[in-house]
Order: sequence, then C-alpha cells, then structure tokens
Amino acid sequence: MKSMLFSLILMLCSGAVSAAEAVASVILSFGENVAVAADGSERVLKRHSEVYANDLLKTGPGGRLQLRFSDNSRLALKAATEFRIAEYQFEQKKPEEGKALFQLLKGGMRTISGQIGKPNKENYRLETTVATIGIRGTHYGVEYTGEGIYCETIEGAIQVTSDHQTILVSAGEGAWWGSNGNVRKGSATGQTGDYILRKKVQSDALTSDEQNEEPEDDSKLAGTIPATDPELEGDYSDDGRSGQPELPDPTGNGTRAPDGALVAVAFTRDDKAKGYLSGNGSVVAGSASGIAIDNSAGGLVTGISYKDNKPNTTPHACSPCIFTGGDDTGFVSGSGTATLGGAEISWGRWNAGFELKENNTVQTLAGGFHYMYSDSLTTQAQLDALTTARSGSYLYTFTNGSTSLTAPQIETGATGSLVGYGSGAVAPGRVYGGTYVLVNWDSLEIEQVSIKADVNDGTGIRSFNLTEAVDKQGVAVKTSLNDVLQGGELTLAGSCSGGQCSVGGNDTAMNGQMTFDLVGNRADGAISSYGASGSSPVNKDITVVGTVLLDSSGPAP
Repeated sequence: MKSMLFSLILMLCSGAVSAAEAVASVILSFGENVAVAADGSERVLKRHSEVYANDLLKTGPGGRLQLRFSDNSRLALKAATEFRIAEYQFEQKKPEEGKALFQLLKGGMRTISGQIGKPNKENYRLETTVATIGIRGTHYGVEYTGEGIYCETIEGAIQVTSDHQTILVSAGEGAWWGSNGNVRKGSATGQTGDYILRKKVQSDALTSDEQNEEPEDDSKLAGTIPATDPELEGDYSDDGRSGQPELPDPTGNGTRAPDGALVAVAFTRDDKAKGYLSGNGSVVAGSASGIAIDNSAGGLVTGISYKDNKPNTTPHACSPCIFTGGDDTGFVSGSGTATLGGAEISWGRWNAGFELKENNTVQTLAGGFHYMYSDSLTTQAQLDALTTARSGSYLYTFTNGSTSLTAPQIETGATGSLVGYGSGAVAPGRVYGGTYVLVNWDSLEIEQVSIKADVNDGTGIRSFNLTEAVDKQGVAVKTSLNDVLQGGELTLAGSCSGGQCSVGGNDTAMNGQMTFDLVGNRADGAISSYGASGSSPVNKDITVVGTVLLDSSGPAP
C-alpha cells in the first residue's frame, strides 16, 4: 500500500533543495554530512542526494562522503572537511567548455578527475589557502596538516602552484607544502585514502628540472585512470560497501516481519550542537527495509533496518538507519498487544540496552525508543471499498483509560498521559477536545488533528496541545489521506504550557509531525507516532514523543 520513509526527523537541518540543475549526486554518506547553499540554508546529505554549484559541503567529525559529478569525476571527502563547489558547468555535448573551480577549506579529500580539464587543463582548478592545484588527467588527494597542505598523486600528475613556485607531483609522489612557502617532495604516504600506490619515488631530493617536468601525453594517461575505484564507489551494508543492511536479532528469537508490515517509532535525540530534538516516523518491511519481531516476547520489535529507496524525498539523513534492541526483553516497558478488525498490533518502549545508528553513526537518545507494530495494514482494495461506502467525516480517537499506547515522554525521560477524546477544554475554533484525528472520506483529507498530553517535569505539569499546522492566513492545513498513507506525515504545530514550558506568562511554541497508518479490514484503527520540539522563553529545549493506537469511532457527531 505504501513505500514508507524512515523519516527520523532528527532536525539536523532543513531548507528547500535548489531548483537549479544538480552537478553531482552522493554515492555514499556516513555520519552527519550537510550541504550549505549560497543562501545559508542547510540540507543533510545522504545516498542519492543531489549537490549543486555554490554548495559548501561539510562532513562531521566521523563523517565520510563520496560524490559522482556530471562529468563522471568522483570525489571522496574525509571527516571534518569543508569543500566548496565555487564554480561548475558541464554539458555532455560540449565537454570542451566545461569548467570546475573547487575550494578545499579544511580537512582532506581524494578525487578522480573526469571530462572537465581534458580538452583544456586550465578549466579545472582546486584552491587551498596555501596553493592552487591543476590536473593532468589525474587521481590525487589533498589534506590539510598542521604545517600546511599535503598532496599526493595515484594516477597521472598534478601541478601545485603558490605565489613563489610551481612543482609537478607525479604518480606515486607526495609533496608537503608549508604555509611558510617551504616545499618538500618525496614518496606518497597514502594518507589521503586507503589504496595501494602503484608507483613509489625513492628519493626526496629534487632538482629544478624534476620540479617542473611535464608528464607524458594525456592520451597515454587516460587509459590508466580507473573507471571505478573501491574507495570512491559504494553501497551500504554493515561494512559500508555493498549489500543490504543486516537485520539485527539481539534476543536470538527474532523473525523477519512479512513485506508490508509496519512499525511506527518515536524518540528524542540529544544532539551535541542543537540540543534535544524530537524524532518519529515509520518503516514498512520490504526489499530495502526489514523489521525483526520476537513473537516469544509478545510481538516485541527487536531490530529495524532501513534504507531509503526514494532518494531526495526528505532532507533528513537516514540511509541506512539501524535500530538494535537489547538482548534482555526486561528493558522494555509499557508493552502490550491488541486485535482490531482482524489486525494484530503490538507496542512498547525500549528504556535501555538499545542502539540507533544513522549512517554508521551511533545516535545519543534521551529517554526511550518507542514503537508500535502491525503486519495487517488496511489494503488498497479495502480502502477503495471504504471510499465508496463511506461519506462525510469519521473520527479516530484515543479513549481515556486505554492502554494501547506508549506514554508520552519528554526530554528528561519523564512520562505522562494522553488526554482522551472529549476530555479537557475545547480549543477556540475546534469542535472536539482531547486526542483524535478527523478524516473526511468524501475529499479523502485529514481535516483535523489533536494531540493533548500532560507530563510532570518535576517543577509542574506540562500541558502539550498539538494540532495540524496552519497556513500563512491562519487556515488549518488539510492533508491528503493518500499522501499520508503513502509515506507522508502530518505537520504539527501548537504549544506547551505549565512546568518549564511557561516563563513570565509566555508559553513554548512547538512544531513536529505525526504518522497515521490505517489497520484492520475496515480501517478499524490507526497506528500513529508523534513528536514535537520547541525552545522555551528561557531557551530550554522542550520535546514530547510517543505512539498511540487510535480507534475508529464512526461518523463525527
């Protein structure tokens, strides 16, 4: 019925992708890597992400990034690197007019040149703070050191120029270029990448003729530059190179969920740079993703592997993302099961012993990892029949006293309760109170969303009031039901009052999202995950996350 994204909503960055034509695409991205556009907006880079001229590429402390450009050149960036695509233009029909100007601002890189620069070597240039590098049909690497820069060549040759001199670095050679202008040349060390050098230069001594010697003809070099390279191509697996992510089975009793099964998840991430951020989404088992279920423990979700098979549909990096539960099911609390319209549903919250990896980087979470699972989503044929049979608005509600949820949890780890449908005050402009979703079967739109939760943060009760987002005119946004069921999310907005949310009479504004997936033969219920984040009037991070099973309550009164 759907091809669902594991949109963790780590909120690492946001911003619309440029409307300009992409100049490169990401082959591999491990860790937290971003592109900063000319207007300052950021977007997370993952496999198949597009990259544009004027982008500043930044890799995280444990990051690793590889790209393929439109001229078939390839680029690998090391951790903690900043690399700017200052200028890039290329047309397949006019390769001789192609131009590329790159800037390595910090860190290290390795690249195999493509068609740009072959007809006219002056059309390719890499700038550093110490020197400028030109190519001669080349596979080379550059890295900043404490003294300046280090360059080495694997295939072909590079020409390195500063204000004082120009030298040629041929295959198997390396050059240390100090910020004071001192140059030392010798054998390449291989420090810009893991590969076997094909040529070694035995002597560090240089004559003036050797420094300026031209390489052999480009036509001879072209055949030696590899079309592919093991360090510059890759797929994702546990070793980061090939195959699908392996599905975790920490308890040893896990079985792979059938294709089409779904798990909704929610958690709070502790980001060192950006503080506490809510995260939630859902995964559908299939060719790219898997879910491990321990049925001996009541349908416990013990592992999730996700690989995005819809590139460029979300700004969030998650390809792959791996969740591994603990080997002790005693780490799970609030677990339960239910049958609704023939659908089996299970839920729970891992409180310890688990691990979440995003692009091979372990994430730090505050609180637990919430999940709600079912292998009986409402099929498209069943939905089509309901669309014909039903008319008007139907309610999906959470009832006070229901245990079909993981309790809402805040960034401190404290948990609270959801406010049931019909309870509490009715917000201005709304007909109902409490927690519910209103679906219109005529327009196939989600008309209203309401999540209300109360959590004691130690200083008082926080009251969360989240609804569907509104547009610039203040009109509630109605979301397509089909879009949500095929991988989209409901955008949430609202507020948190009381406890640490309210300071001097001012409350905390909240923003987030909610997933909504129908289960049962007649869409008898909906598995939902939700998460929202905000910053209080005194800049304290505020989050709330959880999962809930909403029951179909029939036509709206």
